[in-house]
Amino acid sequence: MRREFLLITFLLTIMYSDFAYAQLLSPDSSPNASRINLKELTKKATSGNVESQLQLGFAYQFGNGVEKDIGSSIGWYRRAADNGNPLAQNNLGYIYETGPEGVRNIDEAAKWYMRAAVYGNPAAQFNIGLFYLRGKGLKQSAPDALYWIQRAADVEYSKALAALGYIYAMGEGVPKDFDKAAKFARKAAGKHDPGGQALLGTLYAGGLGVSADSAEAVKWFRKGAKAGDASAEYGLGIMYEMGRGVKQDFQEALQQYRLAGEHGSPEAQTELGEIYEHGKGVKIDYQEAVKWYRRAADLGNTHAATRLGTMYFCDSGVERNLGEVVRLWTWAAQKGNSDAQFNLAGLYMTGTGVQRDFAKAYSLFTFAGKKLDVSKQLNELSPKLSLGEWAEFRSTVGDHYDH
Repeated sequence: MRREFLLITFLLTIMYSDFAYAQLLSPDSSPNASRINLKELTKKATSGNVESQLQLGFAYQFGNGVEKDIGSSIGWYRRAADNGNPLAQNNLGYIYETGPEGVRNIDEAAKWYMRAAVYGNPAAQFNIGLFYLRGKGLKQSAPDALYWIQRAADVEYSKALAALGYIYAMGEGVPKDFDKAAKFARKAAGKHDPGGQALLGTLYAGGLGVSADSAEAVKWFRKGAKAGDASAEYGLGIMYEMGRGVKQDFQEALQQYRLAGEHGSPEAQTELGEIYEHGKGVKIDYQEAVKWYRRAADLGNTHAATRLGTMYFCDSGVERNLGEVVRLWTWAAQKGNSDAQFNLAGLYMTGTGVQRDFAKAYSLFTFAGKKLDVSKQLNELSPKLSLGEWAEFRSTVGDHYDH
């Protein structure tokens, strides 16, 4: 499945989408701290001391000297935030962005990130920049994303430096410029930012903005991987599998893919699913394949969802379940996956698991045809469409399948 171009296109793309939102600790706080004077801290916080309010927010968020309590953390952060503390404002946004169900509120996250960003908090500037970049909580806007991320980068905030590197590497709202991408990647990597290290490794692997150097790529991937960066682990896995810059070692590649998968990389999870489904260097294990495909699909990977649907359709290690097949392929098709569109079209063409619908099948084959050869299927379906079905097909072109 993989070709070398993945190192300069696919790998860049997945790393570009792999930014995590940022929380800043105050100088006196650490998630690993275990002792606080709760009585004294609460007394000061209740009397209006903003730093104490902030410290209690940390304490309840991380369970430092108290039992974890997100509600209490939000309460104390909010008091400090209402008193104008930008660190508390950013962290309040972070909880609303990443918190559990019932707490998560993207609109609230955007509001608090913006307040902190205006006050000059670099983590908040980075976070609000990502919101604009992804169209999350705010209308997608590359210029606004660049403005806020650049402001954070101007004060040498390492995550922002790495993000700018990816923005220039991908040409997101700016002319694609690998020289600038490499400049920002070096700055971020020099500050030990794992995302910057992963990007620098990718640029060396592809010879983008720097001279191609597989050994140098491995060096930077390894640095990022040691810090637990999923993208760097995944990149390192590719280098081991392909034998670039290191001796080819599939078992080491598998180990890196597994680490990346455990650290939340849906691409690595999908790779693991394929490895176990097809027995690539390991014994075929359908249950293991299903597990990894499911994790990747839950994180939004359409290829994993399509493969998982195929396993349910073909009764490969799991009991055949047409309802699950239709659900998975429909979701992936709506997200623009051409294989899912093709497969789903086949179901509508034959009436398997769904009511037969030639117009819908024709529409889906048409969308799949942007990447796949579907001329045979379209020629077979054309004579079967009535005038009414032709009209229905024309009305569906450009609908939610066209992503």
